[in-house]
Amino acid sequence: MSTKTYFTVEPSSANDVGRLEIAKDCLSEAFKIDSSSSTSSVPKSDSLVQIFTSQRGHSNESKSDQIHEESRASSTNNALGVHEDGIFGQFFGALEKAHYFETKSNEDEEQAFDRATHLFHNALMELRKSRRKEINLKNLADTFKLQGNKAMQSKVYSDAIELYTVAIALCDNNAAYYCNRAAAYTENNQHREAVRDCHKALDIDPNYGKAYSRLGFSYYVQGNYRDAIDEGFRKALRLDPNNETARGNMQAAKQILRERRERENRERARLGLPSTSMIVRPVPPGVIPLEHIDDLDEEMYEAFTSGVETFRAEGLI
Repeated sequence: MSTKTYFTVEPSSANDVGRLEIAKDCLSEAFKIDSSSSTSSVPKSDSLVQIFTSQRGHSNESKSDQIHEESRASSTNNALGVHEDGIFGQFFGALEKAHYFETKSNEDEEQAFDRATHLFHNALMELRKSRRKEINLKNLADTFKLQGNKAMQSKVYSDAIELYTVAIALCDNNAAYYCNRAAAYTENNQHREAVRDCHKALDIDPNYGKAYSRLGFSYYVQGNYRDAIDEGFRKALRLDPNNETARGNMQAAKQILRERRERENRERARLGLPSTSMIVRPVPPGVIPLEHIDDLDEEMYEAFTSGVETFRAEGLI
């Protein structure tokens, strides 16, 4: 009986790519870059260095613009104050609707109110410094998301979770907010919460590849390797075949399943029981070793799983 030897493959965190994107958000915010603008001078690149160097030549002009904007803003403070009172009321209404204060069981009502007020004014101050012209809940929510990104960069994951939670309370149909909070939950070892947020992100955007990748990693670290492959990494790769993080993590999960099956079969052989490594392959007819199923290409895998469901429905297996 031949014995196969496998080398353990450590998964690369699905959050590695997420951390790079969060870093890009933070750098863009620091230089007041509007990444969504079609006229932005920022190069279309994933390189943080290129983003940084592309803005250095504009620094003096930006400072001059900032002084001019601050001068104009000072003449409208009174009008803004009235508007901000209304935003403040909407902010607290959104937090109450999202049951935010119920999660602060270790605080009394006054402490929770003071904490939320502090969060609001910090975000409002950042929003004023940014180039967003309108102060509204959507822009405020995005400011909380950016603050959450900074907390992630500083590895203060509990703060990141809270900031993303506030962003979600203000704008609960943004898949990225849930996906970012899932990353924070994962770093904080709250994997069930991460799975829940990934599913919520996918409810909003079923084609969100990053959410599938993070869902796979959340299942992986819980030891649920089959769901990590089928519900996470495989679907992420269908949307983005070049996602090497998802590919590497899927291979690591497959190897663990192979090693587990080999251990089970050795134990069954010791007990005189038949091996479980052979199953019927409905399309095309024949037999395939169970350990090779995960090595099928996507077309054959779909045919295989479709055939299994058909056979099962007809009571044949």
